[in-house]
Amino acid sequence: MSEITDPSKEELSVDHMNQLEQYAAATRTKVLASQADLDTKDKVMDEMLLWCKEQGNIVVLKSATILSADPTSRTVQNCKSLMLSKGIHPAQVYAATPAFIGLIIASGHEEGAAKKQKVEATVSFSDQQRHLRDLVYEAVLQGVSDIHIQVRETYAKIRMRQHGELRLYAEWSEKLGREIASVAFNKETDHATSHFNPLIPQDASMPLKIQGKDIRLRLASVPAHGGFDMVMRILATGEERLKTLEELGYTSNQVEIIKTAIKLPFGAIIVAGPTGSGKTTTLASCMDLVEPTQKLYSIEDPVEKVVEAATQVPVNTEKEDRSFASMGRAALRMDPDVIILGEMRDEDTAHVMVRASITGHLVLTTLHTNRATAIITRLVDMGISPVLLSDSSVLRCLICQRLIPVVCKHCAIPLRNSPKHFPSIAGWEAVLGADVINSAFARGLGCDKCNRTGVSGRSVCAEVIWVDETGRQFIQKSDTLGWEKYLLENNWLDFHGRAVQLIKEGKCDPFDAEKVVGPINASTTANVYKYQ
Repeated sequence: MSEITDPSKEELSVDHMNQLEQYAAATRTKVLASQADLDTKDKVMDEMLLWCKEQGNIVVLKSATILSADPTSRTVQNCKSLMLSKGIHPAQVYAATPAFIGLIIASGHEEGAAKKQKVEATVSFSDQQRHLRDLVYEAVLQGVSDIHIQVRETYAKIRMRQHGELRLYAEWSEKLGREIASVAFNKETDHATSHFNPLIPQDASMPLKIQGKDIRLRLASVPAHGGFDMVMRILATGEERLKTLEELGYTSNQVEIIKTAIKLPFGAIIVAGPTGSGKTTTLASCMDLVEPTQKLYSIEDPVEKVVEAATQVPVNTEKEDRSFASMGRAALRMDPDVIILGEMRDEDTAHVMVRASITGHLVLTTLHTNRATAIITRLVDMGISPVLLSDSSVLRCLICQRLIPVVCKHCAIPLRNSPKHFPSIAGWEAVLGADVINSAFARGLGCDKCNRTGVSGRSVCAEVIWVDETGRQFIQKSDTLGWEKYLLENNWLDFHGRAVQLIKEGKCDPFDAEKVVGPINASTTANVYKYQ
């Protein structure tokens, strides 16, 4: 397993770092150590690239800004003289870490034939492995969930998804983008059996360590016109403990329903939601509630969050005998009390879920749907009859969740004071009432606490259904509309109701809520739509 260490600690002595910080303080700047400290379009200056490569500890950007690991040295003066001889007026000199300077130099475009050279021909894997680690390290520090590398004929764009929103992190050369993707697939994955091929879809998992903590990433790539896209999803960051359902954002009533279902000896608990909605995290928190006296088997692709109490079985979807369905059937022969199917992807896996439930096992699994009641529709579409689903031994609890950004409490502003929100306030107030609007907050401009995003994290917004006798009658008739009406009449909390609660509590910006539940206005909440 590979090891990631803090680049600043790895390459800088304490004295060296102190010198850089003293220079930064004297010039009223800061020590640059990350691409986030620069304008993403400010790349290395071609005219100075070869000279900077020879020096190794200095780089000049297109803005004529100079970054140096030794900003008070004669090398900086020589750099300025060389720039002036080329008709370039030097700009500000910044202190920067050697690792960051090395990354910028590596991302520069080379002249002539070297500029067109592909990664397959010659590549310094040791350098690119370090750049890959620097990139992952930076993402983990920022709480990023996905790293997107978009490689095209003349550039590579790096985007990072933070709190569900994709932001541009850096623009690199096409060459460096290909090298990073190649080394990730060829050198770092669990089963690097073939060379990276950007012309076909590929996926893999990658284990790393950050300061002694296990990190797991899932890699996927697809070909694109002019290049390819690669996404690295950060599955686990070595957290010491799993979050509780309350910490994830479930209400006390919803938690009580889930805990009651987990205490039952058999039946299925299904967690649904779109891709990236935190289903796996919720499933891991549910697994943590299982009694230690019970035997728990978890079938996953890949294993994301390590749960000590469970036997976690990885599957291989490329091999028929190691699919979710086949591994689930194998687990049934291992005397389990609880079975977790990481995802119901096909009819075979759905039948394993039903079989396990009716033979006396508690089953937890995930599914891709948009509403809790739509889980029934999806299962019927996968070949499970409504009559079988309405059996009291099968479905116990249905959960559907999405994630809503939580406004940063340090820079949030009252909703009524936000010019951006003012045109929508009247419509919201007509539906939600003045009390909700008066207590609501909007995203601020951002601060140091939230990395200028205006968001401090994300909260689960969920629908949780306890499948009772009346519910099973609606399931048998596949009457999801009638079921939802019945649930709402009995004070069930749907997505809309939970989003309103979060707005009223001052945790959620109404614009963010609308991205989850749709527009909040009189037309969408009316039973009959009034055409103009």
